[in-house]
Amino acid sequence: MTSAAVHAGRLSRLLRLTGAGDPPPTISAATPAEHLIWGFLAWECSHKRSARAFERLRSRVVDLNELRVCLTDEIQTLIGDRYPRSRKRASRIRRVLRDLHRREMSTSIDHLLEAHTSDAGAYLMTLDGMLPYAASFACLHGLNHPVIPIDDRLHAALIEEGIADTAATPDEISEAIVERIEPEQCAAVHLRLWSWVDDRDHEAGLDGEE
Repeated sequence: MTSAAVHAGRLSRLLRLTGAGDPPPTISAATPAEHLIWGFLAWECSHKRSARAFERLRSRVVDLNELRVCLTDEIQTLIGDRYPRSRKRASRIRRVLRDLHRREMSTSIDHLLEAHTSDAGAYLMTLDGMLPYAASFACLHGLNHPVIPIDDRLHAALIEEGIADTAATPDEISEAIVERIEPEQCAAVHLRLWSWVDDRDHEAGLDGEE
């Protein structure tokens, strides 16, 4: 199913289109663990909005260890009460950081830098509160593994545009895209696809941005 999960020609046209415009957005997180936190904020949300939330978090806590000891209500306030699914995100961030610290006596995931892609992803998914999208986001942008994070927004858009098969799962679509590009292109391709779905939602008035 993986090879048939995307329509190769349509995917190629989309990547050419998204690569011909403005440069893709950037990720300003400094460490693999910070990329993990951004992954929770990026899930089902635009780059612009998640970037603002991430900078609020980073400016108001000393480090991720301080964030770990914050209560869910406090993390929700840091993210912003009006942020989509803010309490769910806050709860999951707190649970993940607490479980990570319980295991490693640290909030760092640097120990995964040398791990195989599947091993790193598998470890992250065992953490209490983890989201598959956040784990994939951290693997790509924090650990430099060749994966393409796909949440429901991107999944639906790729299907609606006829780029992905209607029966394809996010994991199958991710694997099919990775098969068609060079490993070092994955981060840029993900950011371009993220920007594309943001623009698409904005034009449809679905992003909540004024």
